[in-house]
Amino acid sequence: LLGVGGGEFRLPLLICLLGFPVPVAASSNLLVGILTAGVGLAGRLTIGISIPAFGVLVSMTAGSIAGALLGASLTRKIKEKYLRWGVGIILVLVGLKFIHEALGGEIHGGLVVAHPLDLGLAAVLGLLIGIICGLLGVAGGEYRIPALVYFFGMSLKEAGTFSLAVSLPTILAGAARHREMGHLGGAVLRISLALGISSAVGACLGASLLPRMHESLLRFLLGIVLLLATIRVVKP
Repeated sequence: LLGVGGGEFRLPLLICLLGFPVPVAASSNLLVGILTAGVGLAGRLTIGISIPAFGVLVSMTAGSIAGALLGASLTRKIKEKYLRWGVGIILVLVGLKFIHEALGGEIHGGLVVAHPLDLGLAAVLGLLIGIICGLLGVAGGEYRIPALVYFFGMSLKEAGTFSLAVSLPTILAGAARHREMGHLGGAVLRISLALGISSAVGACLGASLLPRMHESLLRFLLGIVLLLATIRVVKP
């Protein structure tokens, strides 16, 4: 529905209910995200929501893949506390802005950058968001969609579809690196498959509801999601 993978909300279940160590939970979360993002993207394309700015898509995807590989490699080397608080502050500010706009505040089209700069900006944003994805084991839609809306002037429906297209190869890269690091055993794969199938069904249903959703309602829902995601990020 919103173009986010839901990893922020799955991760606590994997850690608290199933008892996975954080690196293993992050790996499992990425595997589930592959199915969720793939089905969600296919559903959106089926109902006619296109992916804008192909050049920006390629540039951001390249940066995101590099960032995801780097972030996954840093899971045992970096203190997550400072990263989590920084990301949490950003999520709160952007979430409140979306809610304000949904309730009648002025909606800004975004800082649509000049053409010679947009590919470079997309690559840098992709790299930074990819690092967060690799570190925390999330698809990154919560961070990517606001950037697409405010820097590139996309609607939420366009940004959600664009974000899923970037998320899929980014998640694959992060999951592959986690597999190389030995975080994915047989039991983890089985649980991830079960979660992935149920999440994919939900993603398909969400995509089918998208044509009926007004932009202001989507902004309000995404604002709430960002505020809830802050709790998970700051206090895992």
